Amino acid sequence: MKKNLITVIILALCVVNLILNVMLVFVCMPSAKKTNNLITEIASVLNLELESKGEDQPKVALKDMQTYDVEAQVVNLKDSSDATADGEEAESHYVQLGLTLGLDGSSKDYDDLNAVLSAGSVFDVARNIIQNYTFEEIKSQEVQNDIKKQILEGLQEKYGTQCIYSVSFSKFTVQ
Repeated sequence: MKKNLITVIILALCVVNLILNVMLVFVCMPSAKKTNNLITEIASVLNLELESKGEDQPKVALKDMQTYDVEAQVVNLKDSSDATADGEEAESHYVQLGLTLGLDGSSKDYDDLNAVLSAGSVFDVARNIIQNYTFEEIKSQEVQNDIKKQILEGLQEKYGTQCIYSVSFSKFTVQ
């Protein structure tokens, strides 16, 4: 008799388990599908944004990539406003900066630019931009990327060319 009772209990538990599994499929699966579709849509939008960010930088063939190095020099940073507001003597900070310009060798004005490009005038543009930042500001990676963009735009404007397509720091030491 005990064996039959245990068998009936096991059978009842199996039926309850089957009913709960059926409910799980019909109740939870539609919401899981909706969530999966939402995640897929978000991922596709993010993928489009990532691809569009890469379009800002011009595509230069590997064989046409040229570099122009500017030797590292020291630039004074702007004094922090906290020290000068308190009447204290501001502590001077410096950045030692070396630049590498990315040039497009296939550009029609590459030869003309290469003839007039000088380290002094390139560094002058960089110095004018960097001197507007304080020690605290320049330590941020975002500010450093912004400085690179400003230097690139300044050089493109100064020389009137799109042949210069990137600016990178070959040396960047803040003190």
